[in-house]
Amino acid sequence: MELLEWAGGDLADGAVTVALRFPDGWLTVYNALDENGLGFGGLAPQYRRLRPG
Repeated sequence: MELLEWAGGDLADGAVTVALRFPDGWLTVYNALDENGLGFGGLAPQYRRLRPG
């Protein structure tokens, strides 16, 4: 499991995503602005991993 932050230079900047890694790729649960979204497959390059701190 990873916590990811969106850094795409748009309205969703700073949104936190929960990502679960599976052998065939990632399942992401993300903020789709007015609803939750699900993504399957690879991670978009706009995601950055949150570091504890």
